[in-house]
Amino acid sequence: MKKQIALLIALVAAATSVLTAGPVELEPKATAPPTITNDDQWHFNIGMPGWFAFLSGDIGLHGATSNVNVDFDQLITHVTGIASISADVRKGRWGVYGDLLYMSLSEGIYGDRLVKKANLTVDSYIADAEVYYRAWEGPNGWLDLRAGARYTNSFTRLELTSADSKINQAAAQLVAAANQDLRGLLEGLIHGALDPNRPTIPFPPLGQEEKLRLLRFIRDARRDPVTAQQRIVRILKTELNKGHGLTEYWTDPYIGIRGRYKLNKAFYTTGKVDVGGFDVNSTITVQGYGGLGCDITRDIYAELGFRFLYDDYENGGYSYKVWTYGPQITAGIQF
Repeated sequence: MKKQIALLIALVAAATSVLTAGPVELEPKATAPPTITNDDQWHFNIGMPGWFAFLSGDIGLHGATSNVNVDFDQLITHVTGIASISADVRKGRWGVYGDLLYMSLSEGIYGDRLVKKANLTVDSYIADAEVYYRAWEGPNGWLDLRAGARYTNSFTRLELTSADSKINQAAAQLVAAANQDLRGLLEGLIHGALDPNRPTIPFPPLGQEEKLRLLRFIRDARRDPVTAQQRIVRILKTELNKGHGLTEYWTDPYIGIRGRYKLNKAFYTTGKVDVGGFDVNSTITVQGYGGLGCDITRDIYAELGFRFLYDDYENGGYSYKVWTYGPQITAGIQF
């Protein structure tokens, strides 16, 4: 009996100690996510931005200017190739970012005089590469300081096809014309096919250069009246059945900021802005982007925003002062 009483007392004492000790911890307490000061993991972000761009401004060549005012629906009907991608890699506070936009455009201009067809082609590359530093990060967002360089490459080509049946008659007119009427006559024979002032693609006035070259050749041929018409025929057949290309490329440094703020579990706002050029190549280049994003899953996201880019560049008679702007839709993956 005494043993049973002792055992009962021991059991009560054990139960009392458990109850007074509080609840038993079956799992370890959840830990807070690492901060950027101790986060040694690699972070990757790959995006596919689609920029529905409009272009407005002036592209000049040796004093002649094409006034560019191109809507997205005009651009899309002349697109022959397009590609766009962005990539971001970060570890701790430091990261690198890059993006590339490539677009190929073409347009055919048809005439009923000396130039039967003028084919315009534009191949453009815009590439950004930067290093950034995560200056601040909290539960709802972050802020980056950015420094990088923007590379712009524009290749334009003018391909001409002449109306050969009209060359002999045109040559006779050019031989008979008075010196002061020669330029006006050539303009009329070509009828504006070589220098559209308002092209439906961002094309410099390459045709104006070709007209001035033709005028020089024709004036030189007219110095010998005996061979003038024959030489002008050869000049027209050669110059109006060939291609003329122009390549301009430049790189501009820039600095800027980029940030993100979480609105709720799924949605966030994001934006960036940079300014550069500093007369290294461009007088100034400015870019900005702002958008609303959604984390569709832990790894997949989508954004809808507005992006603009302005370049003011001049070199060797070529000038490019153009705004590119419009909505941008981005889909991406982060891991």
